[in-house]
Amino acid sequence: MTVRVLAFTKPFGPMTVERLADAVVEVGADGADLVVRDGHTVTPAQPERIGEVAAALRSNGADLDIVTTDLVEPGADAERVLGACADAGVGLVRLGFFRYDAALGYQRCLDTARRDLAALVDTAARHGVRPVLQLHHGTVHPSAALALRLLADLDGADGTDGPGVYADPGNQSKEGSESWPLHLDLLGERIVCIGVKNSAWREGPAGWTCDWQPFTDGGVVPWPDVLATLRERGYAGALSLHVHYTNPDPVEAVTRDLAHLRSLLAPQHVPA
Repeated sequence: MTVRVLAFTKPFGPMTVERLADAVVEVGADGADLVVRDGHTVTPAQPERIGEVAAALRSNGADLDIVTTDLVEPGADAERVLGACADAGVGLVRLGFFRYDAALGYQRCLDTARRDLAALVDTAARHGVRPVLQLHHGTVHPSAALALRLLADLDGADGTDGPGVYADPGNQSKEGSESWPLHLDLLGERIVCIGVKNSAWREGPAGWTCDWQPFTDGGVVPWPDVLATLRERGYAGALSLHVHYTNPDPVEAVTRDLAHLRSLLAPQHVPA
């Protein structure tokens, strides 16, 4: 299976542009999934730095494949960030999370999310970039089925001309999961990236919790099976390696987990 393996830059925090570009190559990634948030190398107040990161990565032989944002409504911030992505040659922009609020109820949350997502899709189209919706716990789009309900009427029958979907089995482990083949059947060509991480259930004073852990340690998500299914389906999108657990040396943690991911992608893991 030939895919691009990306380093999600969240664990690197506010590194300089040059150090971030070096770190992405140092950990063994093909490119970056760049987080644009306060406290990171690029913040929403300085979207022009997206272009600086893209240029620094390219000078290191890597690429800026995806920009991850917290955008959930149209407006000046969305115009600036999406415009900066277009100027930097970044085609995929992950949007923020359309949260579920039990006090408001699902339908009201869905209606608001649909309205704001539709406006963001229009803004992205004007700038020539493709918005991407990540499956995430605590939202109205935690699963393939619910994501499709949110995306209804925003794309064509096969999803290739509308928003992309950023699948994430690790995130789904927080609220339960779908059969992975069914998941792929539902989303089809909409999937442009897959978040890679793992979690484990642990019992503590407050009861059982599903906590993030090193990808190398395995966990709830059966990644060898997931990757085998992707291989069978001919998936050719990106895999974005996420490190959400605490580690004093994020470069070392990402390097270790990314090496394990590459080992699972190696030919010896192809089923007989």
